[in-house]
Amino acid sequence: MSDHSTAPEGRRIEALGDQLVEIHDMLRGELASLRRDLAGGGGPSGAPAPLDRQLRKKCLSFCDFLHGHHTAEDEGVLPGLAESHPGLAPVLERLTREHAVVSRSLDRIRALLDGDDAAGVRGEVERLADEVEAHLEYEEQQIVEALNSYGPVTL
Repeated sequence: MSDHSTAPEGRRIEALGDQLVEIHDMLRGELASLRRDLAGGGGPSGAPAPLDRQLRKKCLSFCDFLHGHHTAEDEGVLPGLAESHPGLAPVLERLTREHAVVSRSLDRIRALLDGDDAAGVRGEVERLADEVEAHLEYEEQQIVEALNSYGPVTL
C-alpha cells in the first residue's frame, strides 16, 4: 500500500493502479446497489413495476459514469500503457474491445429507459453486471501492476 504520510497537507499520495482499483470498487458498489433497487421493483400482480423517476435517474447516472470512466481509460490510461509497456498490447486491445461491448450495453439500457421497458432494463442491467464484473477483474489482474510502476501521484 502507498505511504500517505509524505503527502502535502489535505492531499494524499497514491499509485495509479491502486486508484484504479478504488474506482472499480466504487463502480462495483454502485452496480450492486442498482441491481438491488431494480430487483425490488415487483408490482402487486408479480409483474415488473414501472421504474420510478429516482430509479431511472440512478440508472442513467451509473451508465454515464461508467461510460466516462471507460472513455478516460481509452483516451488516457491505455495509450500511456501501450507506450510504456508494449508487451501489454494484446491486453489493451482486449480491454478496448470490452469497453465497446459495455458501451453498446449502456446504449441498450438508455433505449430501454426511453421506451419505459422496466423488464428490459432489469434484464439488460443483469447482463451488464456480468460483463462489467468480469471486465473489471481482468483489467485489475492485467494492468494494476503496470500502472503502479509509474509511481505515486499526489491527489
